[in-house]
Amino acid sequence: MKSARVSVIIPTFNRAHLIGRALNSVLPQCREGDEVIVVDDGSTDGTEQVLAGYGNRIQYIRIHNSGAGSARNRGLDAAGNELVAFLDSDDEWMPGKLELQRSLLDARDDVLYCFSNFAVRDRYKNVTRRYLIHWHRDKRSWDEILAPGIRFSQIAPLPPGIEDFMVHVGDMYYAMAAAGYIFTGTVVVRREEAKEALRFAEDIPTYEDWVCFGRLAGKGMGAYLDCETAWQHGHTGERLTDADSYKCATTRLTVLERVWGSDKDFLAQHAEYYQQIVEQQYIIRAAGMISRGDTSKARAELAKVKKPPLTHRLLAILPGVLARALVAGRRFVIRLLTGR
Repeated sequence: MKSARVSVIIPTFNRAHLIGRALNSVLPQCREGDEVIVVDDGSTDGTEQVLAGYGNRIQYIRIHNSGAGSARNRGLDAAGNELVAFLDSDDEWMPGKLELQRSLLDARDDVLYCFSNFAVRDRYKNVTRRYLIHWHRDKRSWDEILAPGIRFSQIAPLPPGIEDFMVHVGDMYYAMAAAGYIFTGTVVVRREEAKEALRFAEDIPTYEDWVCFGRLAGKGMGAYLDCETAWQHGHTGERLTDADSYKCATTRLTVLERVWGSDKDFLAQHAEYYQQIVEQQYIIRAAGMISRGDTSKARAELAKVKKPPLTHRLLAILPGVLARALVAGRRFVIRLLTGR
């Protein structure tokens, strides 16, 4: 059977000093017919000159600064291969990543997309392996989250030097409503089969990938590879994932409404589950309002929740200055006790 070709999409913005690491992790994994598309989101730091050194090994596209969602979508518009993979320009693939996922999708035509765990190296060079659980915070096993696993070697041959691991194939749509389980740098998707689901939001400041992955999960089966295939690197510059809890909750409400809240079939079966998730975001937003001293808005936010936490309700009835001082004092005590 002929192996599927891959289009790798790398959006970048002012990462001239980092993008070489990303490309040097991708290019050795590409086969004849694969393509690497770098979308420069209006960089002003000499990124174009750095990329010129890669010649025809990459396809370079420059656009006006529009954000990560727009840059990835522009890359998708240019992609011509059966499979699409992604990597942010400040991150890195691990060796063997693309071969593993290409082999899995070659062997399992019922799988629309696949993803994996990843490792993090922060700006101080501290390393955390198998970081995904810190994202989704779901204590269940993947047998419960997705489906009972089977060994990769039962699906496709293992590349040299890679130990066997479990693969879980199933429906991620229900779980994805509650948390983000997918790191973009680990995803490979069937482009034609995904169709309109394979688009990133362009009008929200963060979680633009959650919109895409939620819709993909609603369209077809996903496969989780219980191994690491990518590094997320910390650095002193801003990351796409940097945002405070209030902004994150506000954006998550937008995503929830746009994907699961507009799905009548999903709501007919899981209305209570959906409402619980939405109310949790209201509580997070109320906490952010209280910490800013805006207790009147916090009370209005908590009014949307059936059973708001007692601490939130008590703080919200206080004058804003007092509530803010109490929250700040609590944080100070926690820092003293934990050293954080």
